[in-house]
Amino acid sequence: MSLMDQLVQMASGQAAKTADEKTGLSEGLAAQVMPMAMAVLMKGLKGNAASAQGAEALASALDNHDGAVVDDPTALQNDDVLADGQKILGHILGGKQAETERQLAQVAGGIDQSQISSILAMAAPAVLGALGKAKREQGLSASDLAGMLNSEAKEVEGKVPAQLGGVLSMLDADGDGNLNNEAMGLGKRLLGGLFGRK
Repeated sequence: MSLMDQLVQMASGQAAKTADEKTGLSEGLAAQVMPMAMAVLMKGLKGNAASAQGAEALASALDNHDGAVVDDPTALQNDDVLADGQKILGHILGGKQAETERQLAQVAGGIDQSQISSILAMAAPAVLGALGKAKREQGLSASDLAGMLNSEAKEVEGKVPAQLGGVLSMLDADGDGNLNNEAMGLGKRLLGGLFGRK
């Protein structure tokens, strides 16, 4: 099972229930939108990790992440997790965040952009947690992570609605985010606070 398949499975289960409670979207709609948000973030990470420097920064930022939120998606409703998720979005999407949210809201049927923002903030810790877990369990190097993101991005393109193509294309070239260790809070401050939990 691919990483994206695992995330979609997670999104259609407890994560959708959590999103329902936190955003006001119905569980069914949340289960449709959450995988799209995860796909967008996977594409954004692919762009950011396209350079050797970006891949190394991502690998370093994932070092202490055990994927606790993947194992327990209910943690995604915690206010501190959502707040950190918003910070992560800025690092992954950079100046493309607002436009990404706008287009995703349209594709999702014109739901409120603030709800999309919350969905993305929940999806970001899940995506990075899954990558961190895979890195640890499979002993992935920076180049391995870049290769995995390339493969996952190709799979994403074949599974998401065609209307999402504009967003994915926007994120596919050079990443506009900042994955350096300082910005990503290297483990202990930002992301480690999320994924270092047991």
